[in-house]
Formats: sequence, C-alpha cells, structure tokens
Amino acid sequence: MDDNEQKSSRNTEEGINISIEVLEAKHEDMLLKIFKESRQDLTWISGITEEQKESIIAQQFMMEQQQLMEMYPEAQLNIITMDGKPIGRLYIYYGKTVDRILEIGLLEEYRGRGIGRKIVTTVVGNAVEKEKTVSLQVAWFNQGAYAFYEKLGFKVVENKGIAYEMKCIL
Repeated sequence: MDDNEQKSSRNTEEGINISIEVLEAKHEDMLLKIFKESRQDLTWISGITEEQKESIIAQQFMMEQQQLMEMYPEAQLNIITMDGKPIGRLYIYYGKTVDRILEIGLLEEYRGRGIGRKIVTTVVGNAVEKEKTVSLQVAWFNQGAYAFYEKLGFKVVENKGIAYEMKCIL
C-alpha cells in the first residue's frame, strides 16, 4: 500500500462505527451475498430453477471480479465492516490524478443509514487532500445510485449509453 490508499478507516460520526479493511479470502461468500443484494437487475431472471438462477448470478459475480482485475490490476479490494461484521464492499483504484470507485455495495439492511454517504465522502475527502478527483460509473437504469452520487457532488461527464461516467465536481 502507498500513501494514496486507505489501510483502515474508522468513523464514529453520527453514530456510524465502520471500518474499511483490505479484503481477505474469508470474505468470498459475503462478497457474493453483497453482489446479489446490490444487483437487483438480476432478479428478472425467470423460467429456470432457483439453483440455475443462483449459478448464473455466481457466474456474473465471477465475471465482474475478473473484469475489474483485468482493467485495474492495482485496485484495492476492501470489505466494509460495522462492529467487525462484514456489511459491504468497496473496490477502488488509486491513480496519480484520479481515484476511481469501481464498486461499492452494502447489504440491503444497512442501506439508508448514511454509511454509503460516509464512505464516499471519506474517499472524496482523501482524494481532495492529495489534489485528486474521484470518478465512477453508474448504470443508466440505476436511478437511485445516480441520485445518490449527484447529491454528493458528482456530475455526468460522459454518457456511455449503458452507463454514465461521473466525476466529483466540488
């Protein structure tokens, strides 16, 4: 890890006590659960058994992991914990001038509590201290995420058809 990366982050503001820790092999099952809960677009799969559906979702997860590692081999893969319990994931690439949030997701029961906002504002704050910007992509159909990032100062800088490229403009 270099100076651009977060080793571990604790936050107790507003009653939120979270940590961002480097991902370990023991978190693999939890990552799949977080993926499934943050990919409601996969619920449309029908006409197959539940076992087949689970297999397709697991394949999608593995493809996403592989693609991210091919595109960003130096990305930092993190698990988000609350009081030691894994509740989410944060994949981030620390570039020279731009930090890129590749994936962020929380288990459904932890959404709407300000945790995601706190994580993103921490990432942005760390980048600003280093005179960098923060970028990410949001799928066009994920209007909740789009609105979330827009409230945090992100603006669309490019419409890529299936996704919006966004940057934090402070």
